[in-house]
Amino acid sequence: MQLTRSNQCPVIKIQRLAFVLLLGAIASFAFEGCALLRPHADPTRFYVLTVPSAPLKPAVGGEFKRWRVGLRPLEVESYLRTKFIVVRTGTNEIHFADFDRWAEPLDQGISRVLKETLGSAQNVESVALNSHGDDSLDFEVTVQILACHGMRAATGRSSIRFAATWEVRTIGTNSTVIKHGGFSAPTADWDGNNYSQLATQLSAAVAAAGKTLAADLPMEASPSGKTNTE
Repeated sequence: MQLTRSNQCPVIKIQRLAFVLLLGAIASFAFEGCALLRPHADPTRFYVLTVPSAPLKPAVGGEFKRWRVGLRPLEVESYLRTKFIVVRTGTNEIHFADFDRWAEPLDQGISRVLKETLGSAQNVESVALNSHGDDSLDFEVTVQILACHGMRAATGRSSIRFAATWEVRTIGTNSTVIKHGGFSAPTADWDGNNYSQLATQLSAAVAAAGKTLAADLPMEASPSGKTNTE
């Protein structure tokens, strides 16, 4: 039996409608695909710890013997061993900033600032990083980093937190610990969003820890112009 014109029209209309919808879907997919292929700006920012530009004042005046100091590889809490800047948001809650990251491993950045700060102290001649029983040194220091992050309190106030402990040891077969010390940075405000400001505040805290560490080394008087190597 042949279809009449009245029977054919609805079928043709449905086919045409399906074809139009298919073309529309293809065009939409192609447009979205092109949008996905367009380059997007990367919002990630990278930061480093730096030594404050203002010179650090010696803890004590006078002429002192200058020591050769070795810094062992830092001991860092495991949650800080990440490329993301860490912000503590509660007693047991930590936020890892997705787009704000350290440009170098945090332990390396802290070691670098400690080295520069120690090296500028009156009682330090040189600082060697990642030392291990080097007989040419006078003292070796083991540092443990307990905290190095930002904090956001429930009250809305944001601040920084930096704390470290260390052990100063003599070199040689009869190596002994001469000092257990530590440093906890005083509260410093941070606006909670500016990670460059956070990095700057943490840098100042690390530098202050280095200054405190230098003061924990022996401060032995030395004739003017002479060092312990002369």
